[in-house]
Amino acid sequence: MGPVKFNGAVMDNTSIFRADPSPEVDAAWDLLSAEGFEIITVSSDAISLSGHDPRLGVKAPASWFVPDSGRPRSVHHQSSTDENGAQYIAQIDVFHQIHCLDQLRRQINYDYYYGDKWGDNPPPQHMSHVKHCIHILLQNLMCHADVDIVPHNWVHYPDLHQKGRPYAEPLADFSIVKQCRDFEELLSWAKQNVVPDLAHK
Repeated sequence: MGPVKFNGAVMDNTSIFRADPSPEVDAAWDLLSAEGFEIITVSSDAISLSGHDPRLGVKAPASWFVPDSGRPRSVHHQSSTDENGAQYIAQIDVFHQIHCLDQLRRQINYDYYYGDKWGDNPPPQHMSHVKHCIHILLQNLMCHADVDIVPHNWVHYPDLHQKGRPYAEPLADFSIVKQCRDFEELLSWAKQNVVPDLAHK
């Protein structure tokens, strides 16, 4: 896809992903993190290319596949089976990352999501999950280490004066332009290739 200009405004809350908690906000996040955070199947070669050992992987059961085709019971599928006809359970990492970001969003709105359930004493597993998500997102940011520049622009305040002159200050302009992957296309692919209904059973 072509260049994309980010919305880096600090005070602009027009995006639903910046809105206060509500069922509508949860539904928007779920479209990105829950429905996409599901199981696909991949070949042993794909497992090896990811730096893992297929011998340790979980093989997808035969009941997941269309008889005599080797294809999962979904609309499309891209990966081939290995020499033994096996495929392996996997997920696409970006959906886990979005899930983790959503967990942090929920954590800063703790009372709304967890107050009635846990009060001021969330269980250790919950906090371990939150810390896991922070660490996962940090590692991904450091791994991809975005080196796009953030310019600084003069912002003028005609109603404010300093030493008799209109006040101005340099501020970072986070609305930068990036070359992005087509996330909507990836999300569509993931939904087409998911093992149907498995994640919500």
